[in-house]
Amino acid sequence: MQFDYDVSIIKGIGKKTKEELNKNNIYTVKDLLYFFPKTYDIFEENPKLLKSEELTLIKGTLDANPVFIKKRMNSNSIIFYLNCYDNRIKCIYFGADYLRFKLYKGTTCLLYGKYNSQFKEFVVKKIFFSDFESKIECNYKIKNTNNSTIKRAILDIYSNDIYIKETLPENLVSKYKLFDINTYIKKSHLPESRDDVKQILRRRKYEEFFWYSIRLEYLKSLRDDLEKPKRFYNEAVKDFLDNIPFKLTEDQKTVLKEIDNDIFSGRPMNRLVQGDVGCGKSIVALYSAYVEILSGYQAAIMVPTEILARQQYEGAVKELSKYGIIVELLTSSTRNKNDIIERLASGRINLIVGTHSLIEDKIKFNKLGLVVIDEQHKFGVRQRQKLIDKYKYCDCLYLSATPIPRSLGLTMFGDLDISSIHTMPEGRLKTITKIVDYNHINGLMKSISKELDKNNQVYVVVPYVEDSSEMDVMDIDRAYNLFKDYFPNKNIVRVHGQMNSVEKESVMNEFVSRRADILVSTTVIEVGVNVKRATVMVICDADRFGLATIHQLRGRVGRSSFQSYCILLTDDVDNNRLRIIENNLDGFNIAEADLKQRGPGNYLGETQSGYFALDYADFYEDIKIYECAKADAIELLPKFKKKELESNIFNDIIKNEMKNRNINN
Repeated sequence: MQFDYDVSIIKGIGKKTKEELNKNNIYTVKDLLYFFPKTYDIFEENPKLLKSEELTLIKGTLDANPVFIKKRMNSNSIIFYLNCYDNRIKCIYFGADYLRFKLYKGTTCLLYGKYNSQFKEFVVKKIFFSDFESKIECNYKIKNTNNSTIKRAILDIYSNDIYIKETLPENLVSKYKLFDINTYIKKSHLPESRDDVKQILRRRKYEEFFWYSIRLEYLKSLRDDLEKPKRFYNEAVKDFLDNIPFKLTEDQKTVLKEIDNDIFSGRPMNRLVQGDVGCGKSIVALYSAYVEILSGYQAAIMVPTEILARQQYEGAVKELSKYGIIVELLTSSTRNKNDIIERLASGRINLIVGTHSLIEDKIKFNKLGLVVIDEQHKFGVRQRQKLIDKYKYCDCLYLSATPIPRSLGLTMFGDLDISSIHTMPEGRLKTITKIVDYNHINGLMKSISKELDKNNQVYVVVPYVEDSSEMDVMDIDRAYNLFKDYFPNKNIVRVHGQMNSVEKESVMNEFVSRRADILVSTTVIEVGVNVKRATVMVICDADRFGLATIHQLRGRVGRSSFQSYCILLTDDVDNNRLRIIENNLDGFNIAEADLKQRGPGNYLGETQSGYFALDYADFYEDIKIYECAKADAIELLPKFKKKELESNIFNDIIKNEMKNRNINN
């Protein structure tokens, strides 16, 4: 079977399955072989792990008929007691209607899950009614496609002779006793033991780190040879600094000096400026734009939403128009778009602020010198690059309100300069953060009522759009109805990610313009909204959110001189993670704590795959593997020929990264 054959040639892959695979960029036999399982569930009995809060498999017999109940959010669940290993264990399983006809006193079954020491119960993820000693299930997480379908397809592929050329230098495979490529690919889909899974992940993590390090070192070597047209310093920039309507913090001053050094150097700027919401990144961006404009260049600021674009535009007009700088706004709803496009191409617009509209092919610049990507993690690599490619060797400034721990940043962005703003402007009141039990919701509503009486506004954030049958959590409709019951005379609106952009913008405008009192939302309001009268942020089931997300949501309030509050509504009031948020307002400290507790995850969002480029390796947990891979990459890079680096495995990866880092070859 040839690698480039269409997946439809594989036995068991019909039209519908092919369509689902295509949605995941699986078109050929090779694509399927390289589409690895996202997780492995290892089902092995281990009585020692029974109360360890680790996932494990236990076996036992029900000593009584189960009880089916509906909890606070009307989610179905089942509670029963299992006799196993001389213990009587309370077990709970969510979304269990079908089990009414399978579980009863005397039933013997195998349960996969983990023990919750707080509630002294075993939370069941999966139930088996047939006996076995051990099994491993590969989870591909492809929508509308069973894992068993993929397994049968893989078995069909391997019913033929398959040979894959080694992708790692063979001395490294030998050095670390890694699976060779053919064993690795096959075992990835068809593991036979726990040790197989361990060895699969060893190779996978090392290989990801190795190629990541190789291309990082390669990009560094390319950047050393780059030169950009010289920028010239203009004394007029001092007027801008003297007339800023507030006092710059020391961190802001430091960042401005770093940006000056970048702009007036001979190499393109590639700098990430990170800092909490409200720390003053916008003025840094406007300063950078003004410096470039004074040197004869144009500047562009791209933001993820129309509301944020308008806010940035109004700020830019306020700060720069008095110096004769022409600023325009370009979004999907801009009416005089053709006029703006013509003036931008002819150089009669100095600064353009916009959304994704800026990356349209018809948008041309006369002399683009600076690209600012605000809330850069909200854009995909290709989206950012389409703007950067508008003019050769332009300076690039990325802004992020998601602080990244320094240790992580140095590994993730080894070829990017990082600036951090820790201090906040003077005069800001600290947002008071409190963990509140659902049992005390009446008292919370009385406090919220006082804020509404002051003509202030309230955010309510929930973890899910729709009711989950498997988890007892708040959703959009339930939260809306809850607050409507308490505040029937207030205008309450809803917004979530499943709404189209026009609907979302309409709802958000209603809240921003203060025509709505309470906004019930998912995390779509995490960035970009600046509502000064919003003084309360209620996060429902706060224990379901990551610390970084909670901190970002908290940043939606406290944006004025009014005292603001962040309420963490939860049943789990003793949650250690929430205590960190309750007692800490510094985003960098929170990021470090989050990193230690759960690893880095994907700090910069799902669209960052071309930036971060790691699916399995973890910079925090696997730091020793990373250090070995990086040392090997530095040693072996000179041995690769340029053609090798830009072909085979590098063909797509390196070229995409070169574009992403603003390197033209």
